Amino acid sequence: MKENRSERHGFKKTLLAAAAIIGTGTLLFQGFTQAATAAEFKKTNSIPTSYAAYTADSSQSPQNSLPEGYQKANYTLRGIDLEYYRNQTPTGKDMTKEEAAEIGAKALWDVFDLSLEGQVVEIGYQQPTESLPRSRWYADVLVNGERIYCFSVDSVTGELFNISRSRTLDVKVSVAFDAALDRNPQEYVELAKKLAEKHNVVHGAVKSVAYNGQGYSNNDPTLSVDISGENGEMALMSLSRYDKELLGIVYSTEYKPTIEFNEKMMKRMHEKVKEMEKSSPPASKNEAPYLKPLYF
Repeated sequence: MKENRSERHGFKKTLLAAAAIIGTGTLLFQGFTQAATAAEFKKTNSIPTSYAAYTADSSQSPQNSLPEGYQKANYTLRGIDLEYYRNQTPTGKDMTKEEAAEIGAKALWDVFDLSLEGQVVEIGYQQPTESLPRSRWYADVLVNGERIYCFSVDSVTGELFNISRSRTLDVKVSVAFDAALDRNPQEYVELAKKLAEKHNVVHGAVKSVAYNGQGYSNNDPTLSVDISGENGEMALMSLSRYDKELLGIVYSTEYKPTIEFNEKMMKRMHEKVKEMEKSSPPASKNEAPYLKPLYF
């Protein structure tokens, strides 16, 4: 079971990176439990937490206010039973896991109208990475024993990085790419704008909303949308193509630095390709080029 959870994490992370790189992202959110292999996290110990580049233009404040109708629930809080998380130790600057869990509980109520009364929250500490140099508390939420929801919170400031839910529909639905919807996604764009404003996704006025791409989570077909704020924040939202329900949000605190990181990676890749082109032997008239780069 642990190995499957780790594999799903890697799948989710790859998809999020692809979304930022090629602009056709799919917020699948089926990679619950942000666990990774030892190789993936080898470098995290040497990466210091950094806020200077991101907090200056972020208007998101810690989630201390109570959402309308929210009442603190009695839920069970326990650690994520994976080796990576068992080996992590928060610093003196980090909030407690109890504080982080309550921030997530409020967000789940506000976004998904979910009460955690009687449910289980599995939570773990994550060190900063190269793509996001800020430490976090990540949590899976088990509803009636099933991992349905997840959220991630900055371990120092309490800002939300992301929140999502995963569904398995009890009806047969096509998850294939919808060409007609791709040509005219306006209905989803308008809905996403209303939801972004309702949930204050970019913590201020919405400047623009743009269709990002299609995908699926389990058997639930999805569509993702980029949200840009007047304040410079940006977020990625996922909606179901089946019933237009909101499935997840990656907030600016995570989405913006992820995009910036992937843009740097793409630049490095292109530079590397050019170097390889220069060093590869020239092709004769009757031969195909030794190296043929593909640009997105």
